[in-house]
Amino acid sequence: MMGDALIAARFVLMIDLALLMGLPLFWWLMGMQGRRSLVILLAIGGGLASAFWLLASAAAMTGTPLTPPDWATAEILLTMTPIGTILAIRGVALLLTIILAALPRGNQWAILPAAIAAATLAWTGHAGATEELAGALHRAADVAHIWAASAWLGALAVLLHAVFTLHATSSNVHRVGRMLSQFAIIGTVIVATVVLSGIVNGVMIVGIANLPALTGSTYGWLLAAKLALFAFMLALAAANRWRHSPALEQGPPARPLAHLRLSLLLETSAAIAIIALVAALGTLDPMA
Repeated sequence: MMGDALIAARFVLMIDLALLMGLPLFWWLMGMQGRRSLVILLAIGGGLASAFWLLASAAAMTGTPLTPPDWATAEILLTMTPIGTILAIRGVALLLTIILAALPRGNQWAILPAAIAAATLAWTGHAGATEELAGALHRAADVAHIWAASAWLGALAVLLHAVFTLHATSSNVHRVGRMLSQFAIIGTVIVATVVLSGIVNGVMIVGIANLPALTGSTYGWLLAAKLALFAFMLALAAANRWRHSPALEQGPPARPLAHLRLSLLLETSAAIAIIALVAALGTLDPMA
């Protein structure tokens, strides 16, 4: 029960911080204004989700119920472990995100503190436990992985909203098609970063010599599911890039728009499922 609460807390926190960075980043890259109120709400949600994660971590550590909260253990985590520093940095970054997002054209300035808030996730999983130079490399790869995944999720959220609020007879159909085409180059960089950083993370967590042992572990099966979903996302992204987007720009748009809606919905669902798996993987011993 306590483990489930910790996984749920990690999942909510990862989704929130990924969107907090990914949405304004995509708006800025596409020259869109975006919604400052949504960024502010996500920053507030990041603070609340961080508090939930802290209490869930305390409950998981002591094996006590989540309610009532174990305030004594939470205090120990804040004052005697790196978690206190991590949450302090995240809290300052979230506060700066709120302040900057409230300013005119503030979304583009909010990207930096939002990225810092998202990066703190690297210190709350396996990368945070790796020591010395290997630890620095592991955390750097994990930060790159988190940023790339955040950019991808933010783009999917905007694109999914765009195609589901778009009418086939709208004059904006070709504009959405162009936006999808423009994202293709950025998407290639994102995918390359996810793959390379994911390989580094995998080697640092498991080790090449221990790969055969994964076949008999829960961690190995969940990791395999994650990789399968990632391959599925790549196939959908390729279909969007080379088939659905060109068809949408060339018209008639009704049929390709329907295909694009289904493809983006499936791709976004796969991304959410991957984040759920990552939330669980971060609580497991790879060799157990």
